[in-house]
Formats: sequence, structure tokens, C-alpha cells
Amino acid sequence: MSKAPSHMEPIPTLSLFTGAGGLDLGFLEAGFDIRACVEIEPSYVATLRQNLEGNCERDGAVVHCQDIRRFDVSPYKDAGIRCVIGGPPCQTFSAAGRRAGGVIGTSDPRGQLFQAYCRVLDELEPEIFVFENVYGLPGANGGKPWAEMTEAFARRGYHLCAEVVDAADYGVPQHRERLILVGHKKGSFRFPLPTHGPDSTTGVPLVGVEKAIADLQDPTEPYHDDLGGLYGHLLPQVPEGLNYAFFTAEMGHPRPVFAWRSKFHDLLYKVERGSPCRTLKAQPGKFTGPFHWKNRHFTIAELKRLQSFPDDYHIVGSYGKVMEQIGNSVPPRLAYVIARSVREQLLDQSNDREFELRPEGFRSTFRQRQRERSKQFATIAARAIEAMDGRKGKRVAAVSPSLAVERYALQPMTLFDRRRLAPGGSPGKGYEVVVSTAGAHIEIGFKSAGAATKASIEISGLRKYLGKYDTLRLTGTASRPEDAFHAWAVIEDTLVKRSEFFSLIDIYGHYANRGDTVRVESNWTFPGNPELAQLINFFARSDRAGDFTPTRDLLKALKLSQKQLDATIVAARAIRFDVRTHVTHPIVGKERVLCTYPFPLLSPRALVESRAQFSSAPAMPLDRAM
Repeated sequence: MSKAPSHMEPIPTLSLFTGAGGLDLGFLEAGFDIRACVEIEPSYVATLRQNLEGNCERDGAVVHCQDIRRFDVSPYKDAGIRCVIGGPPCQTFSAAGRRAGGVIGTSDPRGQLFQAYCRVLDELEPEIFVFENVYGLPGANGGKPWAEMTEAFARRGYHLCAEVVDAADYGVPQHRERLILVGHKKGSFRFPLPTHGPDSTTGVPLVGVEKAIADLQDPTEPYHDDLGGLYGHLLPQVPEGLNYAFFTAEMGHPRPVFAWRSKFHDLLYKVERGSPCRTLKAQPGKFTGPFHWKNRHFTIAELKRLQSFPDDYHIVGSYGKVMEQIGNSVPPRLAYVIARSVREQLLDQSNDREFELRPEGFRSTFRQRQRERSKQFATIAARAIEAMDGRKGKRVAAVSPSLAVERYALQPMTLFDRRRLAPGGSPGKGYEVVVSTAGAHIEIGFKSAGAATKASIEISGLRKYLGKYDTLRLTGTASRPEDAFHAWAVIEDTLVKRSEFFSLIDIYGHYANRGDTVRVESNWTFPGNPELAQLINFFARSDRAGDFTPTRDLLKALKLSQKQLDATIVAARAIRFDVRTHVTHPIVGKERVLCTYPFPLLSPRALVESRAQFSSAPAMPLDRAM
């Protein structure tokens, strides 16, 4: 890690929400003296203590492992702190947060952490603060949280300058958009002009992935054939720069295996080696990119380069924890450009500036370039499909005689464990199933053992993705709530057998992105539990699932009390209908309900519980912080 020239006067600085120290590294290199860091995650603190405590001015930074809302600022009141840096956790305003169930901004306990930020500003009164967060913050909840924040900062006497910047425009081999807000009490500030790419005046191109990690590569490394798991065998077929969408009908693939927008855009995303990669994720799944062009995950050493961390910066923890710290970090290279610009314009007030300032009226083109790249992907996909040797791989076969009419008995052991028996076999408390096809229609008979009532599921709009089939209808009987889960499992099995798709969600599309091609409607009655049947019937429709329903409207439609509704939602979730409330997912908020899909989550790997964790620390009263 390099340090600022010795002639530069150290700027006493306090770091909040420090994370793994990416923002701090850039400020250190620009001559800021990080006196202390405040970070709540122990694993991140271990990284900070290993790297920063012995690498700052004086005796190194003091690393506080605690909730910022309990942080005692008093020891730093006489330390001459001139600058505060850091941004609170971003999940409540991020795209991932929106997909998890909505954005409630400052109503979320994490969204209120900026109030603690304001308390630190009140007590230390620094000349400058640098606040970073996700690019979507200004538009979250119609801009209300952002307005609250900027008004709170302005009331403290700060002039504000904010921009969304792409780290790739400043020499980072990764497209990473971040909101940067600079608050200052004196002088004026303008953001630096990009140092790389078409918006710069340097003529220096954006840094590609291969260039950034070239010396870490083994030229003898072979291309890998199969990542393993459900989708791993598909990765070698993905052209550089593309993702799972390569395997969609919209991209012209002859054997689609995913519906359009059925997955997050990082699924099976493979980097284009000559360009910056997409944003690194903090908690990627097995099939979440970016992937190396040789069809593997990047190594930690490579990921540090893609985030512009120094090679000798040791990030502590398991592979997953290190990935999380890297993915949650501000790229140090971007942080340095911002820090240097802040210092030269607001502290040293030097005319001999390292980075050229943006001219009046400057407009970044990175979003336009992003759209242009997206348009190119269709061309890349078409060329790759054309080059496929005889369009290798299995084709969607015509329905074989064995699939024309299927008869079997199904004996459930658990929700996820069913035993299939020959026709006429005794299913016990299970089901008798008959599947037949007529032209573009699939008909399923589903008969539950024991006293039962009628049940039905109707699906249309399948032709776009399944080709041969367009509609499906399941009719039969049900005797208990679990029957709904097993009926949908039968539907998934039926459709997967007759297509190249892997799961029902692959066909239907992700609830937050789907284009409403596949339409679903169900009708259930359960002896002894009419409330649950009502709830499932309400949400088991594609025009209601995947969007918020006001709680008051749901209570009125179902004619239930709040207590009855709460109990019914618990029962629905027990059979894997992903109904979300503020109790299950605090980000949803108290006045609305979300059911993600009109069918249950059939995979045991699919999360039904929220990953959100909230501190028990009390929120600061608004009148004190605001």
C-alpha cells in the first residue's frame, strides 16, 4: 500500500462503516490520516486490524468493533478531525434490496444509520465529509429518503456535491456505479473528469480484466468443462460478456432453458476479457458471476485486482467471507481519485491538480455505453449460435409414447421426498396421477387419497418457451394443504420432462423481473382450513403474485381479521408459499404483503426466510438526528 508524499500534511480523519477498508486505502494514499475506524462486523475488523493499525500516521488507526449508534465520539473531539468518510449499509436502498421485497428507506433500521452519521458530524464538526452509497439511493421511495438525508446534512451547514460515478472510468477494471456525496463548509468542489475511457481527455482506455490480472495467469491452464451442479455444464457455452440470457428464446437460442429475465443478470455471467467486468457481488451463489473466461471462479488474488486492492492487502476469513468483504468495498483506486480531488480543492486548494475537473455541463456517457453494450450482446449471441457445431446438445424431442399418457401413483414422504409407484400401486395417503397431451395442451389428473374437495390449476402462455405446448390444466381433488405443494411438484416434473428447462421458476421467470408471459390461476378448497385456501387462491394468480398488496385490501378481500391473516400466512409459508410481511422480511414494511410466486417454492434450497439481520440497538429519535 503506497502512502502520500512526505511533504503532504496529514489530514486527521475518522472512518465510519469502514468495511474492509477500501475507501480508507484511497484516502490514506492521498495523505489523509485515518485516526480511527468504526465497523460492526468482527471479520471485517480482523482485516482492518491486520492492515491499517500499523500503516497510518502516529501509532496507526484505532479500530472500534461496535455499532455506530453506540460509538462514543468524545475521545476524538480534541483530535482535530477535519474529515469524516464512509457510508452506511446500502441493502435497504439497493437493487438487491428491491428484489428482496421492496425499499422502505429510512423506515428500515439500516436506513436510519445515517442519523448516527449526523450525530458524529454534530459532535466533531469536521470541515468535510465524504458519503458513499448505492447509485439507486436518490431515486429510492420516490426520492424521499435522499431528500431527508440531504436536508439533514444541509441544516448542519454543509454545501453538498453529489454524483453517481462508474469506477471503470477511473481505472478500475470493473463497472461499479456508486453514489459519492461530498459535504464541505467552505470553498467549492467539482468532481474529477474520468481518467480512463471515452469521457476522459487522456486517451487512456478502460482497463480490461485480462490486463489487470495478466501476471496472475497460468498460460498452461486448460479451459474447464463443467462447474458442476444444476447449471454448471452450461457455462462453457456462454460467450464472453454474456450470461444465462444466452439460453433464452429472446436471444435466439434453439433450445431455450431459461425464460427471459427469469434470473438475476449475474447468473452464468462470463467476463469479456478485454473490458472491465460487471460489479463484483458480496454474496454470490455457485452460479453467480463474474466467471473467468476459462469457465471458473476467479481466485481471491484476481478478485482483489478487479477491485483495485493492493496485492499485499490481506483480507481475513474464509473464501466466502473474503468475497463478501471485497464485494462490499469501495475500490481503493476510485477512493484515491475522490480523496485527492477533495484535498486539492477543499484543503490544500492547490492549482497544480493531479486530476482534471469536470467542465460545466459535463454529462457522463457510461449509461449510454452500457445500453450500447447490451445491444451488442444479441449480435454476439447470434454469432455463437451460428457457430455451434451442428447445434450440439440434446434437442427438445417430440413427445414419446411413454410421455403421451402417463399413469402413476405418488407417495409423499416429506415435502421434498416423494416415491413414485407403478400404476395401480397403493399411494397410501398420496396421489393418483394421470398426464395426457392433446396438441398444445397438457392435462393432468391429480386425485388425493381420502375425503377430498375439488382443486384446479390452469396455466397458459407456455408456447413462447416450451414450443410444442401452450396450456396446462390440473384438475382433481385435495384433502390437506400439502396437496397444493405436491400438485405443483407434479406440474414442474411434467413441464421439465417436456422441455430443456430445469425448474418451474426457470419457465415462469423471476418474480421481480418477469414479463408476464406465463399466466397462472388456481382454485383450492381445504376441508377444515378455508382461510388458507382463500389466501392461496388470492395469490395463486400471476396478476397478483410478485407485487405488493396493501394489507387493508387483503383483509377486506379475504374477510379476515389481522390475527386470522397472520396465522394463515404462517400456514401458507409452512407449505412453501413465499408470502412476505414485515415480520418475515422487515424491508416489506407494515402496511403491505408480497407473495413472490403463484406457486410454492419447490426446491429445498430456495430461501423462504429473510437474510436481513438487524441490530437491537434503539433507533435515535428523529428530532435529535435531523
